[in-house]
Amino acid sequence: MKRIIKLCTIGLLLGVLFSCSVFKPAQQEPLAQTKEVAQQIGNTLVTEDGDVSAVSIAIMHEGTIVYSEGFGKRDLIQNLPVDSHTRFNIGSISKIFTGASILFLQEDGLLSLDDKIVDLLPSFTMADERHKDITVRMLLNHTSGMPGTNMRNAFTEVPSSEYLQQSMEAYAASSLKHDPGAFAPYCNDGFSLAQVLVEHLSGLPFAQFLQERIFSPLGMNDSSVGFRPHEENMAYGYLERAIQLPIEYANISGSGGLTSTAEDLCRYAALAFEPTLFRQETITEYLAMQPPTYLQQSKYASLLTYGLGWDFVSWEPYHSQGVQVLGKTGGTLEYSTMIFVLPQSHSVVVLLSAGHLDPIGTTLPIVDALLQETGQIPVQAETDKTPAKETQPLPLDIEAYSGYYYGGKGLLRLSFQPHASLLRFETYDGSTFVETDTARYIGDGIFENQKGTWNTFETLHTVPCLMEIRRPYTIAGISMTKLDPGVSVEHAFDESSYIPINFPTQDLYFPVFTISLIDELPSHLIIDNAIYAITAKRETSMTLPSLRDQTPPQLDEEGHLLVGSYICQNTKDIPALGKAETITVAGNEKAVLRRISEQGIFTCSVPEGGRVIVLGPDLADLEDTLYSANDELKMDCFGSYVVFMADKPMVFEPSIR
Repeated sequence: MKRIIKLCTIGLLLGVLFSCSVFKPAQQEPLAQTKEVAQQIGNTLVTEDGDVSAVSIAIMHEGTIVYSEGFGKRDLIQNLPVDSHTRFNIGSISKIFTGASILFLQEDGLLSLDDKIVDLLPSFTMADERHKDITVRMLLNHTSGMPGTNMRNAFTEVPSSEYLQQSMEAYAASSLKHDPGAFAPYCNDGFSLAQVLVEHLSGLPFAQFLQERIFSPLGMNDSSVGFRPHEENMAYGYLERAIQLPIEYANISGSGGLTSTAEDLCRYAALAFEPTLFRQETITEYLAMQPPTYLQQSKYASLLTYGLGWDFVSWEPYHSQGVQVLGKTGGTLEYSTMIFVLPQSHSVVVLLSAGHLDPIGTTLPIVDALLQETGQIPVQAETDKTPAKETQPLPLDIEAYSGYYYGGKGLLRLSFQPHASLLRFETYDGSTFVETDTARYIGDGIFENQKGTWNTFETLHTVPCLMEIRRPYTIAGISMTKLDPGVSVEHAFDESSYIPINFPTQDLYFPVFTISLIDELPSHLIIDNAIYAITAKRETSMTLPSLRDQTPPQLDEEGHLLVGSYICQNTKDIPALGKAETITVAGNEKAVLRRISEQGIFTCSVPEGGRVIVLGPDLADLEDTLYSANDELKMDCFGSYVVFMADKPMVFEPSIR
């Protein structure tokens, strides 16, 4: 449900990204001030606005867990508190376990990080010959070029054993978004493929491999792949801290499917402190940056320093002060998580939550407090001392960078005003381009807007890129890449919305896709927060090498929209629900769609094993019986769309009265 997966921005007075806590005089209790910061954050999260219902925070220092506390309720219905054994889905923190699993295989002599996947896993294929150049390392540092995430069956109400096979089939029909190794857009697919590789080479199920090689040796007794059957001590997710959500099974195991506790994750991180499970050279590799090749052409260091599963293996301002800080975020439909690891002081900070929050921004003040209280960094945070710069004339060759760009901020048109030395940002609002910002040129290739944000342009692997610079450090990340306007192609794509008809009944994530066509860019279309080049009557291709999660839409001969492994029906083609019509569903992944075209009250009984989703005229979700557990629907929903599905052949008898 869209309302379930929407990440909530929580306005907490917890400090900014590079926060600096104000400290009281030193107390006798070790790390008393750090613990106080952690307690303030935990208490605030479960009482302020938002959907966070349960939080667990643990801190390890010098190899010992010195703090562990739970906040909120793991079960609001039973009024059960969070304790040190309460388990959470840890989301993408799972990736650092997959990275470690690959390193175990390397130590076992079964692979090398720079081996090609096709040489190790003959069943792996893609509709792009470049896939033969993907190496093991590229799966773990997000540089493979694979599309991003296969969401179908990724998160379900009951465990599904079909996800990996379905993903391999999806990969076989997919292309790459860039040459292997070139760029590093976040990529879950790489870790799913790495899981397949672990199982293939070890001969063990992924869960058993982790249990034998990591969980048991490290005493991680509260960790597993997915929640255990009949789990008694888990944190449930809630909608607005009121409606208990279904138990979330993340079948995307190698990328985001592990469950654990804050204390167990501290124990896990300790494997990077001493050569116990790993040899020292393996630890060194595990903690090292794994860069994409585009950085060889950039004058800036990378904003994100991906490791083998890590989001970053260094973090400013700590890196410039001689302190290595690694981190990994996690986010699922129901959980948000964060782990920071400080190898030099053998320290770890973990925050797990049921509900949505900003993992880095929320947890960073605890890391800040720990580093300050232990004397590893100064109490006063470094400030940007860059003096104000005068406006300079635009470079003569800058006009080559004007044009259309796409990235996390959507579709923009960038142009230059030489007489004012300005860069002009115009954002596409769905119908036209509207000016949203300007930035003056201050020299050295840098543009500065009124908020002080710095941007620059670089051409990396022949791709013009808009870069955002993190001040005061010489680091930058790719913000947007330039589109090739291309040649307009006659096509059959319709500016409409589409609903999946092969949707798994127990899937917790129900997508709706809307195609937008752009008058100024007739050779492109926008769908699902990405833009694609229209290459044939019914085909598109990826054109953004640095954007995550891309799935080029296609049309089949019957007019169905194919988005990855989803088969979708145009809402314009959905028939109206007939009077006294019975709906027969053939079985799982064979949904039947109807439109409510009559005024009146829609009623429908939902048999056991069935599911009904009602989408409003604007496709907003009005009802989903998987979440509401309603077995009798009675609602006024004129103009809405109804999705009937079942896990076995089933008949529904809806009516409108």
